Amino acid sequence: MIESRTYIAVPPGATIKEQLDDRGMTQKEFAARMDMSQKHVSKLINGEVQLTPDTARKLELVLGVPAIFWSNLEARYRDRIAKASAENEMDEDIALSKQYPYREMMRLGWIAETRKPTERVTYLRQFFEVVRLSLVGEGLVPSVAYRRRRMVQIRHYGHGRRKRG
Repeated sequence: MIESRTYIAVPPGATIKEQLDDRGMTQKEFAARMDMSQKHVSKLINGEVQLTPDTARKLELVLGVPAIFWSNLEARYRDRIAKASAENEMDEDIALSKQYPYREMMRLGWIAETRKPTERVTYLRQFFEVVRLSLVGEGLVPSVAYRRRRMVQIRHYGHGRRKRG
């Protein structure tokens, strides 16, 4: 299960587990009926592997619940994982954004003006050309940040100057 402030992502395996409990079926017996290893069934129940269309078909045969139900559960689970992760990353980046001289960057025209924390993060991510601000601090993108800064300075200050190679 993955959580954020707004989202909770529960794997389809939780529903499979409920089905097994209702039937009094062990994971070992279920694995045999599904023609899968016990290890794979355990990973499926814990959300560590994706529920594939083939697995959905097998679940329909073994548990009598339509394959489309299982496929929809998997799609909803993956969507919520993505949303929860994005929300958690935004929260982390809002905290990181406070370390940047945002007002100065706005004054220089490098970044758009805003007071909204999520917009600040978006503008900083765009400025540094990264998906997460923590990538800037890890030294993974110093050349991108330098190149971007240099391009902005040339455009901002060098109206009549030729761009140097």
